Parts: sequence; structure tokens; C-alpha cells
Amino acid sequence: MLNDYEITSVDNKNEIHPIISLLKLVAFAVAIMCSIILVPNMVDEVYETRSNLVDDSLKIRVVANSNTDADQQLKTEMVENLTPFLTQIQQNEQAQLDNDEVYAELATFVEKNYADQDVKINVGDNLIPPKLESNMFYPQYHYNSLVLTIGEGRGDNWWCTIFANVCERKADKDSEKEEAKKADEEEEEAKVTFIVWEWVKKLFA
Repeated sequence: MLNDYEITSVDNKNEIHPIISLLKLVAFAVAIMCSIILVPNMVDEVYETRSNLVDDSLKIRVVANSNTDADQQLKTEMVENLTPFLTQIQQNEQAQLDNDEVYAELATFVEKNYADQDVKINVGDNLIPPKLESNMFYPQYHYNSLVLTIGEGRGDNWWCTIFANVCERKADKDSEKEEAKKADEEEEEAKVTFIVWEWVKKLFA
């Protein structure tokens, strides 16, 4: 026979203290006031940071038709052949001299030597995608720039900025590729050595 147990209910009424409610209301009001005061300052700081990153110095960009080896090689060849013009443009920009004459000479050279490549040359405010170069981040923006677009312009681009004077260098990229290739070869050699050693151990086990 089961024992009878007395069942009692406990009334857990949470009494809301008026002082605590008042303090919560005051804290909420203070939080709202702080947000109203601080948010505009934060927005101003964000725009100020962006304006510091987006400078007015000339950017130079050569965009390949595509990422095929042939198109990328053509882009690299064009950059090398245009280096005297680009160097003169950089020097004029640093000396705050006019570049109209150099631009005209560059256009003539391109028209003469790359007539079959449909190269478009744009000088002025051009939309340039975001770029991370030498620990400097350039957000996507309409930059004062010289842009040479080969064909469809769907390939990787060569990039250069006057201030600070930072340009992509083919030698650096070739060096990175060579180092990566060397690392792969060393890793493959290590794997072969390991397999041979394991086979020797099993042979004499």
C-alpha cells in the first residue's frame, strides 16, 4: 500500500521592488543617451580612417585580357616595354609636373606596337578593386589613375601607386613561385625518404 503524502504548493511570487525598477529605467535611459552621443563620433572616425586610406596620388594599372599564360605574359611584356613612360609619369607626379605629353607618347607607342590587342587607355577617376600591397590596404574606390585595359580586362592586373612609391615586381612573384616550387620538391623528397626508410625497417624486422 502506498503511503499518502501531503502535497503542498509554494507560492513563489517575485515582488518587483520599485527602487530596482527605477534604477533599471535610469540605466536604460543613460545607455540610450550614450549611444546618441557616441555613434556620430564613431561614424566620423570611420569616414576619417577611410579618407586617410583613399589618397589622391596617381595609381597605375595594367589589366590583362584573362588569366591564361599567354595573356598574363602579354601583360608582363607590356609593363616592361612601357616602363620608361611609367617611370617618367612617376617622376612628373612627384615633381608635380604635367603628364599630358607623356600620356600622348604612351598612347602613340601602344597604338603602334599593340594595335591588334584592343588596348584601352583611361586617365582620370577609375573604379579600382580593393588592393593589399606592402602592408597597405587600398579599399575599392574611384582613384585618380592611369588604367590600360587589354581586351576584355578580365585577368589579374599589374598595380603601381606613386605615393608611397610601391609597384608590383615580376621578379618578386617569380621568386615566390620558385620558393613554392622548391618547398614542394623538398616535401616530395622527404616523403620518398620516409617510404624507403619504412621499407628498410620492415625488411630487417
